[in-house]
Amino acid sequence: MGTVPWVVNSEIYPLRYRGICGGIASTSNWISNLIVAQSFLSLTEAIGTSFTFMIFIFITIAAIIFVIIFVPETKGLPIEEVENMLEKRSLNFKFWKRSSDSGEVLTQKNQSF
Repeated sequence: MGTVPWVVNSEIYPLRYRGICGGIASTSNWISNLIVAQSFLSLTEAIGTSFTFMIFIFITIAAIIFVIIFVPETKGLPIEEVENMLEKRSLNFKFWKRSSDSGEVLTQKNQSF
């Protein structure tokens, strides 16, 4: 996952959120690096080198699958189109939406959980 936050940051966030999201991505990247650095020697002593690398391989495979499924392709797209694409994707996670004219909370069909 090392390069993914650095490459994706410049393309995927809307301008109004780019600073905070870049900070979150950078922090999570460095925390992940710290976890690997702090746990490697202890895991190697406890379970051996082979099993330690197997654990990290499984984590890497899970991360690759996550990126393939959830990170959209943005090559050649203008930032406005990327923002619209991500806005459409995020609508699936909203459970309610405010009505523009009356201020009442309207339930959406996403409430079928």
